[in-house]
Amino acid sequence: MASSTSGSRTTTASRVDLDQVKQLLQEMLSADRDGEAIEMVLGLLANLRDQNSRLELDRMRLLRKHLGQTSEKISTVQLDLLLSLLGPPIAEPKSPATADLEAEKTLDPPPARLPGKNGKGGRKALPDHLVRKDVPHLIPDEQRPCPVCGAERICIGHEVSEVLQIIPASFLVERHLREKLACKSRECDGGVEVAPVPDKVIPKGRPGASLLAHVVISKYADHLPLNRQHKIYLREGVDLAVSTLAEWVSAVHKIIAPLAKRCAFHALAAHVLQADDTGIKVLDQDAPGGAKRGHLWGYIGDATWAAFNYTPTWEKEGPQNFLATRRGWLVADAYRGYDGLYTRPGGHVIEVACWAHGRRGFAELAQAGDARAAPMIKLIAQLYEVEASATADLVDPDERLRRRREQSEPITMQIAALCAQIINTTPPKDDLTRAAGYIVNQWTALRRFLEDGRLPIDNTLVERALRPIAVGRKNYLFCGSDSGAERAASAYTLLGTCALVGVEPRAYLVDILNKLEVERWPMSRIDELLPPNWIKTAPASARLPTRR
Repeated sequence: MASSTSGSRTTTASRVDLDQVKQLLQEMLSADRDGEAIEMVLGLLANLRDQNSRLELDRMRLLRKHLGQTSEKISTVQLDLLLSLLGPPIAEPKSPATADLEAEKTLDPPPARLPGKNGKGGRKALPDHLVRKDVPHLIPDEQRPCPVCGAERICIGHEVSEVLQIIPASFLVERHLREKLACKSRECDGGVEVAPVPDKVIPKGRPGASLLAHVVISKYADHLPLNRQHKIYLREGVDLAVSTLAEWVSAVHKIIAPLAKRCAFHALAAHVLQADDTGIKVLDQDAPGGAKRGHLWGYIGDATWAAFNYTPTWEKEGPQNFLATRRGWLVADAYRGYDGLYTRPGGHVIEVACWAHGRRGFAELAQAGDARAAPMIKLIAQLYEVEASATADLVDPDERLRRRREQSEPITMQIAALCAQIINTTPPKDDLTRAAGYIVNQWTALRRFLEDGRLPIDNTLVERALRPIAVGRKNYLFCGSDSGAERAASAYTLLGTCALVGVEPRAYLVDILNKLEVERWPMSRIDELLPPNWIKTAPASARLPTRR
């Protein structure tokens, strides 16, 4: 049963039951092969340890997926605890830039809110565009005379406090009264003239622009499937069939499709383009189980333009066809379907990798309690500290790039050294080695943020743009067809661009639906209706409030 080498002996022994292991150990000890017996036991324990670590990591992933938070943030307390398990840290000389950065962190943070009258944090002011209704509160008649001289007192002002109320959404029926004219002379044959029929968003249709906007936003921004909307409207006594609502969504898609295409055009032409994808279930009679997994690809250009593209499969042709005209930086994950863009003859797409993806493998290990991941997480956190400081100081791209080269580049060298140490001292199949291997494989692309101050350090902006889709698909479960998924992509494109530039989507959709279909806006000026341009002349009520 013994093997010629200790490695194969360990593998063989790890596959047998305890009785066989016991017998093998007794044979070794009887033959004075104590060293081999110890080596075999240590090998078995190492295998069990590695298997237990992988199982624990899988268990934590499943718990986080189904029950826990999806955030990969590691608390400072948790990170310090993991680092303490590794023993005292090795002191390293700090560069002047690093020392300055640490000194800045000791400053008191700015208050999150303006102080109130009592010195504590004050409330946020309610928006000016909200309708105000004054409710007077009078002093009783018996208390109106002056308590000193008895003379009648006069009002010199009011103390004002505000109470926020809500009026539930309700339907409004617009009755369009078309005037009819007829000659009052009984002998005249002039007939009757009726005022012309006003144009509608949907010719001969009943819904107005505000209702169409509400249905689309409820479905794609608020994640309310059409069948749920049907039930909500029914509570108001309005019976709108799901099939009718679907027809309206299809009609809106035809109207906004040119706008979505222009958003995609501007995204592709941006200096920095970010890309990611997410799956979406689509009904298909020819697929096993009657449904297939399609994909929505999200793209964001210069943090201003959103573009979503649907493909029936996850094959590389989807993103490669969409990005065929792309020139410049592309921030993306390590999906192999992008590789052809970077290597094709005459191609001008430059790969930029995401440090959030580089950190992810270590974050999962840390959340599973593996202290070995802590040093790498701490180093990557220092990269983000440089970015946060630059953002807080409102620096321009040139200054951000200068700070990166002075402060971040030395940190990347420490990360490279730590990756080399992990790979040289940890078994190849260990999850820590895999996490370090991702950084090594993406190293050139991960360092690209040191070449241009406009490049983001990670791809989280487009990941956040994809999050509403992930939330929505849990509610509506699937798209009815490929064409339905394409309609969703157009809606997500326009609503996503609105979110990036701070446009309130309801006001925006109502306005563009009226302009395009009622006012017959010229297609030669369609770019004026794109959210980043539309907001320049929009009223304050059409702008999303800025978070403090």
